[in-house]
Amino acid sequence: MKILRPFAALSVVRNIGRLILCGGVVTLFLVFGMSQEVYAEDNQEQVVVSPAQQAVNSALATATTEVQQAIAATDTATAVIAAAIVEKTQVQAAVDSVTVLVAVAQDKVDIAQSAIDIVTAIDTSTVQIKQDSLVIVDAQTSVINATNAINAIDTSTAQIQVTELIAAKAQADTATATAQTELTQANIAIDNAQTAVNNLQATIGTSTNVLAGVDDAGVRMNLPFNLLMGGTLYNNVFVGSNSTITFGVNEGSNYWATPNAPSISIAGWDWTTWSTGTGITYATTGSSLDIAWDLRPFPQQDASTQMVQVRFNADVNPTNGAWKADVSAIGPIPNGARFNYRETTNGNITNIVDTNNGVGFNGKISQGPDFTPIVDPNNASVQAAVDAANATIFQLNSSLSLVVAQNTTNTTNKNNIGSTNFFTNTLTLAESTKTSLQSILDTKEAELNFAISLIPEVVVVPEPQPSPQPQPEPIFEGVPDFQPEFVEPPVETVPDVPVEEEIQPTPEPETVPEPELEGDLEPAPETELTPDDSSETSLEEQESIVDDLMDDGELSDSDAEEILDALSADGEITLDEVNNLSEMLSEDGEFTEEEKELVAEALIEAAEGEAITSESIKEAGLEYSDLPAETPVEVRQDENGNQVIITAEVAAALTVLESPAEFIGAIFDDPGKALTAVLNIGADMSTEEREESEKIIVAAVIAGQAAINAATMAATGAATTAAVSAAGTATGGKTPTSGGGAGGPAAGNDKPKRTVRRRKP
Repeated sequence: MKILRPFAALSVVRNIGRLILCGGVVTLFLVFGMSQEVYAEDNQEQVVVSPAQQAVNSALATATTEVQQAIAATDTATAVIAAAIVEKTQVQAAVDSVTVLVAVAQDKVDIAQSAIDIVTAIDTSTVQIKQDSLVIVDAQTSVINATNAINAIDTSTAQIQVTELIAAKAQADTATATAQTELTQANIAIDNAQTAVNNLQATIGTSTNVLAGVDDAGVRMNLPFNLLMGGTLYNNVFVGSNSTITFGVNEGSNYWATPNAPSISIAGWDWTTWSTGTGITYATTGSSLDIAWDLRPFPQQDASTQMVQVRFNADVNPTNGAWKADVSAIGPIPNGARFNYRETTNGNITNIVDTNNGVGFNGKISQGPDFTPIVDPNNASVQAAVDAANATIFQLNSSLSLVVAQNTTNTTNKNNIGSTNFFTNTLTLAESTKTSLQSILDTKEAELNFAISLIPEVVVVPEPQPSPQPQPEPIFEGVPDFQPEFVEPPVETVPDVPVEEEIQPTPEPETVPEPELEGDLEPAPETELTPDDSSETSLEEQESIVDDLMDDGELSDSDAEEILDALSADGEITLDEVNNLSEMLSEDGEFTEEEKELVAEALIEAAEGEAITSESIKEAGLEYSDLPAETPVEVRQDENGNQVIITAEVAAALTVLESPAEFIGAIFDDPGKALTAVLNIGADMSTEEREESEKIIVAAVIAGQAAINAATMAATGAATTAAVSAAGTATGGKTPTSGGGAGGPAAGNDKPKRTVRRRKP
């Protein structure tokens, strides 16, 4: 007897061969398309189908329909999910566009605020300005630009697409659920068909259903013949729920490895028979042993996933116990499932060869000498019907394997669409921000209009009145008839007056003395830090040391100390070594703060107490802000060849005066840095240049008789006039004073620095 054969054609041919050998005649009953009673033509024998065969026919028809419906539902879900993914892509693009528009509008409003604040801060009593002045026009233009940017924020299109995405997502959820429901129903239908086939098999032999609803269990099966295994005959075997057969010992609970006893593992794994349709059946005739496992992996307890069918179908020679069997498995077989056997206790494990080129597993295993299987002609027709039905179930289950895989992919793709709440919230926030920005702009525009209304359309500057020979004493004691509006045009250079008030009393810092160079100002050879011949080989050693110390990708303080020691091993550090170190540290595309500090220390030691030139700082990949605050740096040389030296902190601050936009940005982002820049205007000039500028400023003040007013408005007048007059005279090509600048440390520039080692005096 054979039950649950996976290949109908092979089984039918083999059974026909058996019948021919026995001289019998058999009529094969067709499994599909069979009515309850089949009537032949006149004068032919009437063929009656048994109830068990009718049940098989009906169950197979139902299973076939359910599998087709599961395939169709999965195809539908795949198409619906793909459409939803397209909708999400479109929504993402639309929402991203709105986000960009909001950012642009925010930036435009910020610019307008800054421009308006400059206008409203202007003191018309000390600064000449008209309604058509550039600063006024810029402020008005910034309001127009901000208004246009706010009006460009349109969320209507994105809102429509979000609504469409919500609908598409709902359809995808429904389609996915339907596909899973159809898969479950197909699984149940196949389970029912298998039960019907088992019942048909029981009509021609002894069939027993065991181990239903269990996990990690085994049962003893007594045999009507002796069965050979590893040279020993056994009259019983133990059938395990984890798809194993053991001889002499019950190891049905073993799921984690091949049993130690003589055994056969066919897809050995941690299986259960808890779910619908699962169970284990064994059957025997006088010359056959058939065992069927219908399983799902632990801890599955329903039919939502595909059932795995494992089969052992053996022909037995009852004379000597020899046997040969077909083994197979179809369904979602886990990676690592065991297909092997042992012939003796703790003996060698032999793997079963998979002879199937498609899905699932098929193989053969035997014991003892070869023989010709015995066929009972009375049961051959039923056996052929059972084999054909099992082959159909095998194919249906194979089709479901593709459905299971696609459903898994569909679920993942659907989940990746995610929630639509993010898009909805983003658009809601965009609308709220649009309203807020418009309110802010309206307020600032009203302030601008009010400030403009206070500015006369035309400023009339009368001719200066004749006066007696000017004497210094009356000028600084005040003029009774002085009128603020009578200001000479040179007053526009007044921005430097408050700066002079701050800079004049500040003594030259002792820590950064004016370099006293005798003779030619060309630096000495050792000051140029030109690498000697020995540095050619030390560069390779330097690279090796850095690579070894930073093999973990991090630069610690101890690593930095060792690198500096290596660089100065020959008594000095050259600029080539500093630049080579900078290139090595930044070649990974990232130049960390710790790495910049190390390069800065090396650069300072290479200078040997001299001021560091701006060119060497740039070549080392650094900025002024990367150096310790009090480091003397040579920003330039004046027309007479004199060095202009200031501290790194002041040099970093003065960079914001290079353009009005940078200065305005610093006011809001780093006000401390902006203040340091203002307080050190002229610091990058030589002494002669600064004295000449001061003379011009004093002359302008005396000519305009505005020294007293300018002094009292120093703080506001300096910053405001600097912005109005395109950042004052300092931004006209000269930025701040030799010998070191005044001013405290800039805010935001207080990050800790590693102490610079001074190896040489």
